[in-house]
Amino acid sequence: MLLQELFRDRKAVITVSPDDTVAQATRKMKEEDVGAVVVIEDEKVVGILTDRDVALSTVLDDASGDSMVRDVMTKKVKTIWGDQGVFNATQYFANEKVRRLPVVEKRTNRLLGLVTVDDLFAFLSRELFNVSKALEPALHEQV
Repeated sequence: MLLQELFRDRKAVITVSPDDTVAQATRKMKEEDVGAVVVIEDEKVVGILTDRDVALSTVLDDASGDSMVRDVMTKKVKTIWGDQGVFNATQYFANEKVRRLPVVEKRTNRLLGLVTVDDLFAFLSRELFNVSKALEPALHEQV
């Protein structure tokens, strides 16, 4: 199954502008109970701001709530194309050492959705449960 089919709810992705302040973005993260927001400009992903980015920049780099998101965000954000599958996402998570991947349209880099390690784990758990239910009758016959 393609990521754009599984994680395509663009409206559920919490986003901010690079011109927002860190305080605005952090407030949004708190209100929405998320650990990261995707930074978009003209509907394209230009960065990601995590609670870790905020903590490190304010403690170590003299950033403040008045700082711009563009000055604190992770600019080299890892994304995954919507036409990729779940297996590709597991490989990205393992290889890139990230917990969140914005799902983007291949040609335009337009944000389609967001897949997190937790989302993927929940999806795979449900699929494994379905497989176990399908195998259950055969397992009982062998006993």
